[in-house]
Amino acid sequence: MGVRAEVTMTNNLDRLEHEILDGLLDGLNAAAERGLVHAIDRVPWDEGTLAGTGTVERATDPEEGAAIVFDTPYAARLHEHPEYNFSKDSNPNAQGKYLESAVVENKKELGDIIRKRVRGG
Repeated sequence: MGVRAEVTMTNNLDRLEHEILDGLLDGLNAAAERGLVHAIDRVPWDEGTLAGTGTVERATDPEEGAAIVFDTPYAARLHEHPEYNFSKDSNPNAQGKYLESAVVENKKELGDIIRKRVRGG
């Protein structure tokens, strides 16, 4: 007399892949929003126009990612010239490379946001 067992497996890999990609998109967008907050804290401030144009272009495709955008005619010029003597009167953190430094110096926090969302947190 023998014993026989039949084992079948149902996989939910399509659902799992969808959940991971949704988490990744959510994480990219949340990290970009947080990066924007850090960047606005460093934006040179005269009348607040530059800071007021800071937005996030939300990711809809994980391969393209989200973008942090400052949209004034002078945004790139101020960003790319850290040697300018930025007034610290209105913003003591004002500096060139305001976006780049905000993201680089906070990369662990931004990465943690993405990782947490991918893991379903």
